[in-house]
Amino acid sequence: METPDFTVVVVNYNGVRHLGPCLAALAAQTLPRHRFEVVLVDNASADDSVARVRADYPWVRVVRRPANEGFAGGNNAGLPFARGRVVVLLNNDTVPDPHWLAELAAGAVPGAATVSKLVFAHAPTTLNSAGLELLRDGRGCDRGFRHADVGQFETPGAVFAGCGAAVAIDAASLDGPLFDPRYFVYYEDLDAFWRAALAGRAGRYAPRSLVRHVHGGSAGEESPLFRFHVERNRALTSLRNADPFLAVWNALGLVARVARSGLKWVVGRERGPMFRATARALASFLAHAPAVVVERYVTRSRRAVPCGSS
Repeated sequence: METPDFTVVVVNYNGVRHLGPCLAALAAQTLPRHRFEVVLVDNASADDSVARVRADYPWVRVVRRPANEGFAGGNNAGLPFARGRVVVLLNNDTVPDPHWLAELAAGAVPGAATVSKLVFAHAPTTLNSAGLELLRDGRGCDRGFRHADVGQFETPGAVFAGCGAAVAIDAASLDGPLFDPRYFVYYEDLDAFWRAALAGRAGRYAPRSLVRHVHGGSAGEESPLFRFHVERNRALTSLRNADPFLAVWNALGLVARVARSGLKWVVGRERGPMFRATARALASFLAHAPAVVVERYVTRSRRAVPCGSS
């Protein structure tokens, strides 16, 4: 069997409603079919996702997981099954343009990640992401988010990070799991790209590699799940990658947001599940912080140039 150039990894959890359009769009790619394979990682779905895929898309290799490991763990689990020299992550709630994968291939740079442009599935002339920017407060921000797509992001070039919903990664640059499995979902892409940037590997933006995305299709925006993971993972990402001042600032910011959420709950302006999610985010951050601090300084010591080296 010929080894493909690309492995597209799609993580799924109870997403049967999304899989048909996504996989049909992959079948319609202009890149020759022998050059890519598709691996579906199913995170113990309770719907008939696996049966439907096996019946309707037999060319998709299915990897079944015993539990829901989230976006981070699901993609990590798919990597050992990837035969391509480039691993392409694609959300199950996306519909890639027919030229999507060919444009990713054209924009790929050895050792670097290549980032697609995402627009909203319900409003395809509105931008979802043209890559991620790192803000001064340590948050990740989608470039052009909710702006009209009028050609302002049509120039390829370096970008700090990419949205994990559609990004290609040179498999040779991986020396372990791509994502920290503790993240489960949200901020895992910014953390991975930030670590790559610290190691001297910048991302590349491929504007003609276009994907329509159902934003928030997995968990929904401002659900307790969203609140918990965004709040905790933002603080963990800064703790691992940012300068000491910003790392501490974001930790204190999480404490302040718990207090604010609690006050809003008391006066009836915040639902109880949302307050509890914010409080749990702080508790989980504190539980993981010691290990992340160790990882932070072990990683930096490995990157340090030995004294006397040229």
